[in-house]
Amino acid sequence: MHIPDGFFPISQAIVYWIIALVFIALSLRWAKREMSEEKVPLVAVLAAGIFAIQTLNMALPISVIPGGVSGHVVGAALAAIVLGSPFAAVFILTLVLVLQGIFFGDGGITAMGANIINMGVLGGFFGFYTYRSVNTVFHNRFCAAFIAGWISLFIPSIVCAIELAVAGTLPAAFGLVTMGVYHAVIGIIEGGVTAFALSFIIHARPDIVGCESPAKTGKAKDMIIVAGIAVALAIAIFAPYYASTYPDGLDSTFLSAYGAKDANIVHIDESKAVLAEAAVAEKTGNTFSWAAPLPDYTLPGLDKPGEVLAIIFGVLVLFILGFGISRFITRQH
Repeated sequence: MHIPDGFFPISQAIVYWIIALVFIALSLRWAKREMSEEKVPLVAVLAAGIFAIQTLNMALPISVIPGGVSGHVVGAALAAIVLGSPFAAVFILTLVLVLQGIFFGDGGITAMGANIINMGVLGGFFGFYTYRSVNTVFHNRFCAAFIAGWISLFIPSIVCAIELAVAGTLPAAFGLVTMGVYHAVIGIIEGGVTAFALSFIIHARPDIVGCESPAKTGKAKDMIIVAGIAVALAIAIFAPYYASTYPDGLDSTFLSAYGAKDANIVHIDESKAVLAEAAVAEKTGNTFSWAAPLPDYTLPGLDKPGEVLAIIFGVLVLFILGFGISRFITRQH
């Protein structure tokens, strides 16, 4: 769901940036008022972990769709639930999306405002309040987390389709149906990961998510940090070799709409894809192009080991950024 540059007219992109900046400011206010010192390492781990898991695209079992489609977890619902506020998702996803856009070219610079709104704001708010509502009614955190994770991906995908329809990038009906189908399936993965991760955190630190059990500190706190970083680094090593190479839901929708995706052979016609993107950029008038230093999570000339190193770099940078910025903010109390 990372919208690239060229998919919005500049005027529309500016509107999304303004809205995103308002929510970023509110997330910083939340962090300053409510984020405690003990949650700083957790913010850092979540930022690093969410970045890592977003690099692991998984093939989707949707046989009725020509070619292959993949999807990845976003993590907004998990961040909001664990830290107790949808603004936590805005805070963390903003860090992730800024790094992805600037260093890896995953999501455009001009489209970053829309990406923050879709994944951070909508994902965080829908995920958080769905979790609270479902858990209040059914008193089942696992079920509530699963549904919250699913909603946090599905609703933003529909909004994304509407945004692109307004921009003239995608036909409205085609975009809504295709994005909806893809992300309804991807949402099952999102829901499962959200429920599993929340269950682990509840077991180690029940106080974080408001359980009635006594708080566990010390070793339990360290376990979450060590386990989180270990999982993020493991994904960094694993993803380049096992992640699906199929286009994700948004890319597949775009390529199918412009005839750049072969219906008989599971691959992307790269020349058609480039022409389609150029045609869209000309239509929207947004020809901005950012030369990311590590495009598509790669180090030039190093093949798969280069991808591993690039993702590890992202994991470590986000852990440091998450920890450093959070620590600085909490010390301003």
